[in-house]
Amino acid sequence: MRKRRITMTCKLEAKELDTIPQLKHIQIGDIKKVATTMLEAYKRTVDQQEETLEEAIREVEKITNDGYGPFIAEASYWIELNNEAAAVICINLWNGRPLITEIYTGKNYHRQGLARTLILASMNTLFHKGYSEIELNVTLENTKALHLYNSLGFTKINQKTKY
Repeated sequence: MRKRRITMTCKLEAKELDTIPQLKHIQIGDIKKVATTMLEAYKRTVDQQEETLEEAIREVEKITNDGYGPFIAEASYWIELNNEAAAVICINLWNGRPLITEIYTGKNYHRQGLARTLILASMNTLFHKGYSEIELNVTLENTKALHLYNSLGFTKINQKTKY
């Protein structure tokens, strides 16, 4: 099934965070927790790609091992709640610009502002590292994500089709 996706961009500037939960950087020992949440967050959604935990682990390992361009570890975070990865953001350098490779929230933690917090924290880190903008790709059918990105100042730069 083909997905209609667009690329969005946002200028980076220092942003104020309303709340600052304990953000963690993704370490080797966190891969299984992060992958478990990826699998659960995307299950039965338009963005589901991985079917098994092993596939999700391989995908997180690919991201963190520069499989989508250099992994920017210092701008990639996860939030741990109740001994699980509640929300995760991964940033890679793609075509010279930071790209949100993954952003997802576990189903038990929706509507708590965790994705917004992660995006703002990553944007702040990238701004202070000297980057001027950030990009992401989003599936058009994912209207909740589109609303979040628009509210943070992301704008559509082109349309492309992925599958």
